[in-house]
Amino acid sequence: MELDDVSFEFLQEITDDFSKERILGEGTFGVVYKGVTKNGEDVAVKKLKPCDVMLDYKQFRNEFYNLRKLKHENIVQILGYCYETKEQSFIMPDGSKISADERYTALCFEYLHNGSLQKHLSDEFSELDWHTRFNIIKGICHGLKYIHVEQEKRIYHLDLKPDNILLDKDMVPKIADFGLSRIFGKELTRITQSLYGTFGYQPPEYIDNGEISEKFDIFSLGVIMIRIVSGPKGYPKCLDISSDEFIDQIQKNWRNRLQATCITDSALEAYCHQVKICTQIALDSVEEDKHKRPDIVYITKKLKEIEIDNIGQLPEISRMTMSNNKIEMSTESKDITCQHQNIINLSSGPSCNELEYVDALETSLDILDEIILGRTEEKEKTIDSLLEAKSKNITILPIHGIGGIGKTTFARLIYNDPKLKCYSHVWVAVSQRFDLNKIRESIISQLSRKEIQSNEGHMIHCSLTELLSGKKILIVLDDVWEDNQFQLQELKDMLYHDDSNIIIFVTTRSKHVAERICTNHKPYKILPLTNDMCWDIIKQISGFEDRDDKEQLNCIGLEVAKKCGGVALAAKSLGFTLRSMNFDQWMKVKDSDIWNEPVSKDLSLPNHVLASLKLSYSYMPHHLKSCFTYCAIFPKGHEIVKDDLIYQWISMDFVRPTKLLSNMQQCEKYIMQLLGLSFFQQPLSPKTSEAYYEQATFFTMHDLVHDLAISLLGNQILDQSKQGNNRGSSCQYALLRDCSRPLELCLTSCSRLTALRFLEVEGYRFELLSGAAFAPARSLRVLDLSECFIKRLPDSIGQLKQLGYLNVSIYDKIFPECIMKLSNLIYLNLLESNISTLPESIGELESLMHLNLSNCDRIHELPVSFRNVEKLVHLDLSCCGRISGVVESLQSLSRLEHLNLSRCENIGDLTRAMSGQKGLQYLNLSYVSCVGLQQVLVNLIKLRYLNLEGSLDRLDEAEIGSLLECVGSLSNLEYLNLGWNDDLRTIPESIGNLGKLNTLDLSHCDNLQRLPDSVSAINSLRFLHVTCCPELDMSTLPQNKNSTTVLLPHFVIHAGDGESSSNLSELEDKHPTFLEISRLENANSAEEAKRIKLAEKHSIEKLELAWTMDAKRFADDREVLSELVPPDTVHSLVLNGYNSISFPSWLMSIATYLPRLIAVTLWDLPSCNVLPPLGQLPSLRWMDISGMDSIRKIDGSFYGGRGAFPRLQRFNLDYMDCLEEWNTSYSRGEDGLNELTFPKLKSFNVEGCPLLRFTTCSPPGRHVCINSSDQILLSSWENRGHVSASSSAATKKLSVECCEAPLHQWNLLRHLPYLKQLEISGCSDLTCISTDLLQCISSLEILIVKNCKNGTVVLPERLGDLTSLQELKVLNCNSINTLPESIRQLTCLRLLRINDCPKLVQWCKSEENKMKLANIKDIIQTKAKLLPSFLLSSNQAYVELRVGVKRHVCFAYIVMSKTRSNQK
Repeated sequence: MELDDVSFEFLQEITDDFSKERILGEGTFGVVYKGVTKNGEDVAVKKLKPCDVMLDYKQFRNEFYNLRKLKHENIVQILGYCYETKEQSFIMPDGSKISADERYTALCFEYLHNGSLQKHLSDEFSELDWHTRFNIIKGICHGLKYIHVEQEKRIYHLDLKPDNILLDKDMVPKIADFGLSRIFGKELTRITQSLYGTFGYQPPEYIDNGEISEKFDIFSLGVIMIRIVSGPKGYPKCLDISSDEFIDQIQKNWRNRLQATCITDSALEAYCHQVKICTQIALDSVEEDKHKRPDIVYITKKLKEIEIDNIGQLPEISRMTMSNNKIEMSTESKDITCQHQNIINLSSGPSCNELEYVDALETSLDILDEIILGRTEEKEKTIDSLLEAKSKNITILPIHGIGGIGKTTFARLIYNDPKLKCYSHVWVAVSQRFDLNKIRESIISQLSRKEIQSNEGHMIHCSLTELLSGKKILIVLDDVWEDNQFQLQELKDMLYHDDSNIIIFVTTRSKHVAERICTNHKPYKILPLTNDMCWDIIKQISGFEDRDDKEQLNCIGLEVAKKCGGVALAAKSLGFTLRSMNFDQWMKVKDSDIWNEPVSKDLSLPNHVLASLKLSYSYMPHHLKSCFTYCAIFPKGHEIVKDDLIYQWISMDFVRPTKLLSNMQQCEKYIMQLLGLSFFQQPLSPKTSEAYYEQATFFTMHDLVHDLAISLLGNQILDQSKQGNNRGSSCQYALLRDCSRPLELCLTSCSRLTALRFLEVEGYRFELLSGAAFAPARSLRVLDLSECFIKRLPDSIGQLKQLGYLNVSIYDKIFPECIMKLSNLIYLNLLESNISTLPESIGELESLMHLNLSNCDRIHELPVSFRNVEKLVHLDLSCCGRISGVVESLQSLSRLEHLNLSRCENIGDLTRAMSGQKGLQYLNLSYVSCVGLQQVLVNLIKLRYLNLEGSLDRLDEAEIGSLLECVGSLSNLEYLNLGWNDDLRTIPESIGNLGKLNTLDLSHCDNLQRLPDSVSAINSLRFLHVTCCPELDMSTLPQNKNSTTVLLPHFVIHAGDGESSSNLSELEDKHPTFLEISRLENANSAEEAKRIKLAEKHSIEKLELAWTMDAKRFADDREVLSELVPPDTVHSLVLNGYNSISFPSWLMSIATYLPRLIAVTLWDLPSCNVLPPLGQLPSLRWMDISGMDSIRKIDGSFYGGRGAFPRLQRFNLDYMDCLEEWNTSYSRGEDGLNELTFPKLKSFNVEGCPLLRFTTCSPPGRHVCINSSDQILLSSWENRGHVSASSSAATKKLSVECCEAPLHQWNLLRHLPYLKQLEISGCSDLTCISTDLLQCISSLEILIVKNCKNGTVVLPERLGDLTSLQELKVLNCNSINTLPESIRQLTCLRLLRINDCPKLVQWCKSEENKMKLANIKDIIQTKAKLLPSFLLSSNQAYVELRVGVKRHVCFAYIVMSKTRSNQK
């Protein structure tokens, strides 16, 4: 049975964090706890006590090695183990950081319900009858015989006692606690100075001379047997009287007791004979002379002879020898003594094929000149880090990565670097065969420069110690596969020397191995090469530069290089292949079908990059192979959702639970193994990114890895995503394009098909799915219809009796009853289906573990039977706003671990709903009222994810405080979201108790004032989000000055002491998706900024760089910014407080560096007198420019050329005090025609630009808002171009705020012939003496006048010129008393709304004026405000239209946001 390698966190979970209530017993080296797994299995967990490091390791190793090979009914069964070393960081009083390793060791055993024998031996008249006692004696002896005789090498327990004999539910004894045991080969006796055994069970030869042999255990067995037959005081009581007298006394006692139960006299005599023989064996076993003690073979033989049959009769041989009073003893054991240091090492190598072991003496490192590209900077950084650690006795740096990525080549770069020339060099090619002796021999050979002779083995250990002493040595261990932590620990122990400086550089494919072997350096993952680097490799190997046709081949070669996937081995192979090819052959390689088809099955070819991957695959465990190859069912590049994959594996029956690990936990373990082997890749690394805590974790497979999976499956998979691959024979897995086509047209036989996935079909066709597309495959276990458009699910799906996984979105309102026939269904995803009801029969899905009903917003209630789905682990009801019946159902679903009730507004009483959910790990209650939640939250002790976004609004301040105090008690919490809670003002100090918290989101808490000091004490905190918290005292943010961690996404730079560097370097190994670097003025130099290699952080999507206005600089802003080149993955860029007069070159070529940029913000750049050419950004949609006081003119340099701002939708231009002119005229294209700038602009807002005028063209945008910028309204020019009414660029809506110029001077209106809506707010003079101005906007349909409270404000007399006006709204203008007489001319006017204008309302009520308004259909008059004041005043808010895409449908929603000035 394969043992489970479990984490310490897992053991904490199953033992309630090793609570006192779970303690089963305690020994010298460890405490035993009761654990309860998710499978409901009881297990025993032995946690080793912290003690001396070497004793701790050896003690644990001994027990583990001894137990894992023992399989016997009388030996306790080991189930799993934990051996972890974690680096803990501490801050010293002087502010310095130190690190120390903390080791966690534990063993997991079967749980034996009747505990130890000790508790059953209170006296000889305890509840144990003689039959039970005899069976216990017999079982102990059989177990002892198994380890003494039946093993290849004898094992001596050396600590037998009643506490170490455990009894199962049937009272079968099992020997436990092998921590002190030793393995013996030919030597049967040894002398030791170590302490073994327990006082009272140790033989005299050990007490006197330290001698250990098998007779040690026999003596202990004798003491146990005496106490079993005579009670706990029988030994040493038996030593005070003769043996015959003691036997007679025991036999008499038992005869009196047995007479009451024995049916016949013969049975009584038989039992009494057993008592006598057992007592005699026991006494003989505690003889002072060990040679007189019997061996275990003789003992078991005698016990077999006195067994009693069901009618109370002894076997014939026993009856013949009952008269014998003496027992002949076998004393054949030989005494062979030796010194303790010769005890045989317990380690044994892993089982694997014998492969040729190659070291540096057998394989020269100078075979060929290596093609090494793209690793120079990595090499320098690595060497510097190694040399910085030279004060350590031993430094181990492992690098890991996918096969073929260039690990060995990189290691050779390190090995040959001149900086390490003062080190002695050793190179050991370890390979699959991990043999410590051969590694030792190879190191000795290279250091001593002579071969190790076969007869010198006994001198190896001493020789290595001498060679290491006082030396500086660089050792490369290349291609390490061994992941056994004991073997790796022995390797480290072997190479450690107190007065040496040893650097060990390890290469491995497995992240798991890298993490286990590392010491004071974190494992380094070697990253793929860029396409340009791969192309350089191809060029060098193919002899490209010497070719006459290299100019024609350049573009072809670049395309070929892209196909390498960053793998150096692939580039080398292709370069060699292309060496002798002509132009046409290069073209054939580039366009070859092999890039889109399964690769050749011949993976043995030396130039085939997949050979290295197949080697990794060949060493996978069998179950992992099936799980990996199954992943070929996902298309190349597909993002695999972790939870979905887990349920597919379980449905496919690839996974079996163990006594320790559930199916789900096994799958988690498999995923970690595949990640470690680089067979899976994560876009973002867990726990270094806020994405780690999103609902779904995604993986991808490198194309090369996917090709490997495809090639391994061969004809077992049909993938129609590849051209020409339309039909197969008989396969297990299929990816099909057309779900309306009968399956028989794709497969000749459907009987073996177990997994079927349909690919996305273009268009919006309903009723596309045909039952014939899947029904013939009666063995289907996985059916993914998520990319099909389905109006109604065919009834034939009910025939798939083995189906375990179903992913489907249904357009029909009726829930398909056929699903209820799927009794084996464990996963059902109905995301965004239109179903309106769930059937009462849903309770029949008793195997269901995962149910996703998110965005099924038509469902009104959960049926009563839903509470019968008791195995449910994952339930997602998010955005089911109408659903009821949740409370009643949740009370019965006690196994839930993941619960999402986001936006379930009709949920009911949370206190009742959550009362039974003690196993929850994920809880999302965003935008759900949390009244009463604190009453049950304290019971959710396993919770790791809690989302309370927007959920505290209905609570008063005291209730919020009480709830957050409860949150502070959730010690396992890793993610906490309290964002978008306006009533949240403070956070309690108890939040500092969350010792595992990784992410705290407080964004958009408008009234949050400060953070508690205790937040700084949360060492695990990596992400703290405080975006849009305008009232927050930023000085209360954790400063991280002495922290051992880096807090993101808001990273604050602190200046170093004196000339020392700032803390900017802490960002070197961080890869968040959002990064804000503030106080850049504290950067000590531009070189500091360069070292963080911002351009290589490809996980970043949103980047903010901020300097503090008017603060002292240590380095010029431009020099610092020039080294902070963002990665090309950035979608949003913010620059704030930059104070140089110009931008660095990357910003002036921004379209080249940041082609994916969607949003740009430039705030408070007072000295900069130039704008970057933002017009050339092809994807730019949002742009904010504010506080650039040195900009006087916006012209062509801002556009950067033709076709400027092709996708810009929103543009804010604020507080540009010196901006005077903006040329918005058309640019001229190459064809001589004018081109429109800002062709897609929807909204243009300008505020606080008092000098700005437009001289050639009107402001851009369909909706233009002008605030406190009067000169724009006064602008006038001759029309130089024409914009049609249908043009998307024509201004249709104009908003004017806080203008002091009178209306008749607003010349801008003359240039807006297609204006439909005019909104005037807070303006003091609406008089219009011009006779033609309003005629220029005769197309106007809506006029809104609001917030004009100046006593002189009146509506213009020539209002009647607006002949197309349909709506007139006068809001909150108490100075407007009348409407102009020209109101009669507005024949199209249909709506007049007057709000909060009391005098105007009175005017409208007069009979005379009613006649003037007779043609208006709707007149709405009210004194009350119909909208909140912040909406009535547009200078306080803006409306943002957000557009998104759901699964099949586009949607839009409006979000009210604070003004940008408040956000700042």
